[in-house]
Amino acid sequence: MSKVGVGLLLTAALVLTPLWAAAADFKVGVVDSMDVVSKSAAGKAVQDSMKRKSEELGKPFAQRQKDLAKEVDEFQKQSALMKEDAKKRKAEELEKKMQDFQKQGADAEKQLQQYQEQQLAPLKQKLDAAVQSVAQQDKLDIVLDRRSSGLLYLDPKLDITDKVRSKFGN
Repeated sequence: MSKVGVGLLLTAALVLTPLWAAAADFKVGVVDSMDVVSKSAAGKAVQDSMKRKSEELGKPFAQRQKDLAKEVDEFQKQSALMKEDAKKRKAEELEKKMQDFQKQGADAEKQLQQYQEQQLAPLKQKLDAAVQSVAQQDKLDIVLDRRSSGLLYLDPKLDITDKVRSKFGN
């Protein structure tokens, strides 16, 4: 090996040694926040509330979708007998109704998303407090969320989900 190669190896070793030593004292915890929230009584209540809200917002759309489908079907059956200008007007009318229907669907979806965020906000605050409590108790330097951290493997000793669940409450 050349002198330059040996020099680079020695420099790398000198630079990286303190980093490895510091990493030995670095404590990490991992929590499955979705599991904690979804299995809690409050999380189940939010899921039920979301289901009810979704059904409430979806009922009028189901009937309107059936009505629009029926109108389109009738138009397709009658279009062969219609004059061109009447056919064009009816097609434009149906197109406008479909666009309105899609816009109302998007608005309902946005409403549902806002409702979900509103319902989950207190649970997120409670979860953050539970994670902070466990992290301080276990003297952790960092806590990662199992689902959003990109973890592909986790030593079970690092998983603090059960501890957070007990702090979060059922």
